[in-house]
Amino acid sequence: MRKPRLSPGRTGHACARRRGSIRAAYSREAAPRDIPPDQFWRVAGHVLGLANDYLRELDTLPTFPPDVTGLEVQHAFAEPLPLEGAGEDALVALAGVLQWSRPPSPRFFGYVLGSGDPIAACADLLASVLNQNVTAWRSAPAAVTIERVVVGWLAEAIGCKGFTGSLTGGGSSVNTMGLAMAREARLPANEDGAQPAIVYASDEARKPGEDTRFRPRATATAG
Repeated sequence: MRKPRLSPGRTGHACARRRGSIRAAYSREAAPRDIPPDQFWRVAGHVLGLANDYLRELDTLPTFPPDVTGLEVQHAFAEPLPLEGAGEDALVALAGVLQWSRPPSPRFFGYVLGSGDPIAACADLLASVLNQNVTAWRSAPAAVTIERVVVGWLAEAIGCKGFTGSLTGGGSSVNTMGLAMAREARLPANEDGAQPAIVYASDEARKPGEDTRFRPRATATAG
């Protein structure tokens, strides 16, 4: 992979400082999926260092990478399908990922997602290491219990104490789940198949063209 062209700044300099230590953790000849704890510590430290430097200068970054072109980013990352792992080069390229990403700045209001939460990023790291399957309590006792507690808190906060539910990955999935539950309550389809029905929505419902996550798609998916 061609090394990304770094602009001056602490993030680029930090990447260069850590490059030597990363070389000790990986090699071109062997890059196994499972690495010893000391190697994981070094690799994780490299990534955390990049993240810390990035957060340190986040308030000074523009809301979009300046003077970046699609062709430039394509040349930096596009390459033929590799036959072996990139090893240390994959970590060095992270500086380019930071440079050519839209900064999650508090000044950006273009999308519905807000700025990234550093504490949540730490939790995401541990969640990825645990890699739980939160489909049933026996598969992930701690995660399922925490989900139930948090859903209970949210229900109580909006005046629905005692209500239960599930956390989802976003608005589209929660609308699909809600429509499926409503269908099963009024027109059960799991046994006999979906039946014709009418879905009523308020004027606040998103209309076609207003959002790519058009809610009628969830209606069609629910049957």
